[in-house]
Amino acid sequence: MPATVTDQVNDSNDSFAKAFIPTRDVEDAGRAARKRIMEDIRNFDLVERAWELEADGYTVLGPDEVGSRDFVAQLLDACLSLAERKFGYRPDLQHEEAKPDLISPFGNVESSIGILGEGEIFEQALLSKKVLALITYLLGESCVLIHQSLFLKRQGPHNLPLHTDQDQTYGCSPFPHYAQVANATWALTDYTIENGAICFVPGSHKLCRAPTRHEATDLTIFEPIEAKAGSVIIWHGNTWHGAFKRSAPGVRVSMVEYFGRWFFAGANTNVITPEMLKRNPQRFSDLVRGYSHLDDLGALKLQVAKETLFG
Repeated sequence: MPATVTDQVNDSNDSFAKAFIPTRDVEDAGRAARKRIMEDIRNFDLVERAWELEADGYTVLGPDEVGSRDFVAQLLDACLSLAERKFGYRPDLQHEEAKPDLISPFGNVESSIGILGEGEIFEQALLSKKVLALITYLLGESCVLIHQSLFLKRQGPHNLPLHTDQDQTYGCSPFPHYAQVANATWALTDYTIENGAICFVPGSHKLCRAPTRHEATDLTIFEPIEAKAGSVIIWHGNTWHGAFKRSAPGVRVSMVEYFGRWFFAGANTNVITPEMLKRNPQRFSDLVRGYSHLDDLGALKLQVAKETLFG
């Protein structure tokens, strides 16, 4: 009886097949990872939030979904104390005056990039279960933290133009449709238009490109997000976003957690100590690429296998 095409494929064992066809272990690991990701989305009641990420390219977890008021208050206090160490003053949230000479790529914003290691509470924030569930939904279980940073926005004349995180970090247009980077921003003070709220263009992640110069400054397409202190705003790396200028006195405080797929450099491991790894679960080590401090590097191989098929 003549051999069929299926028989020939099944019998294939040459070097090409070994090099390019995924092994069953890799495929099984990928399917298992996908199952765990979707179970977390359902178990944490995040189906609607995941759908918003699919449809709009962003979503907002309210304060009651993220954690206790005490935790948010402690996180805000830690950020203000960090600002005092970094910038030499503790911001007055309600009455801080404008700094006319304050110009940065982010508008009228002072920033400290890379704050992990400045206190245990930042490690705890990184492991927020619902935030991580949505980030993992976008980027896969093998995602890494690129940086965790503090931003202080003052009163000033400048809107932040629309842009994407994708082309700021990894490649120019056209983008892949799936997220390669994603942002989780903790709003530690109220986000209002007067306070300089972030804004989005709903559905813009599906365009798979950056906005043009004209689009980037077209205020008619800015969709502001007003959110209570303690909220976390999460978005796909392709999504067009910017921010309105802050017209009110005081300071808007936010902590940004910026994530990427496994092939990004990840957090600065110079600040990752054995004590940090010991007091946190394995997921923390995976997120900060802390596996370099571990005896068993098998975890890295497993994470890459998970990414291969279903990341």
